[in-house]
Amino acid sequence: MSMLSILICLFILAVWLFAAAQHFLSAKKETGWHRLTPVLASLFLALGALGFFGTALSSTGGLNWLPKSFEWPVGSARGIVETTNHIFVVPHTPSGRIQLYDRNWKFIRGWHVDASGGVLDVFISEPGSINVVTARGRRHYIYSLDGKLISAERYPDNLYDSIPRIGISHSVPTAPWLWTFTSPFYSWLVAMLGMVMLIAKEKISSKSNGKK
Repeated sequence: MSMLSILICLFILAVWLFAAAQHFLSAKKETGWHRLTPVLASLFLALGALGFFGTALSSTGGLNWLPKSFEWPVGSARGIVETTNHIFVVPHTPSGRIQLYDRNWKFIRGWHVDASGGVLDVFISEPGSINVVTARGRRHYIYSLDGKLISAERYPDNLYDSIPRIGISHSVPTAPWLWTFTSPFYSWLVAMLGMVMLIAKEKISSKSNGKK
């Protein structure tokens, strides 16, 4: 993806984090629940923004500097395939990553795939090779199990529908507090919870001040 997309994501993320920081700092002037509510709300806003724009940055290639030892929180995933030596290959479309797990779902390694923010489909054509096909850009990549790119090419328009889809759905072990990073849907839920808390707090405070 273009550098412009990455810069836009970074700018909007900075705006959200700045707003969250303002609410957090303003809570110092309050007491009791008037302080607790904006503190929690600002944390939810920050987490939601980091989850949403973090996955956007990853999918656009803005986090390609992450090492292969970094595990992106996956949560529930579809299209998981298993190699002959019982390694699970997990595609994570929101972050644009492929991650490998052993038979006990212990993380092995992961890497970014240039999928233009679209769906990733994986299949095994031969032992030791991972085929990754992107819905956008019509790209077909082949990786080794250590994440090394073996080949990259564009496929014909009519090939995508014929790709074998034998993958399974499974929930990858993920800590509860990391689920906000697994999907833009959960990220927005967390951010919206923070906004609702701030709106409710303002309305209650306005009513209290009106009665005085």
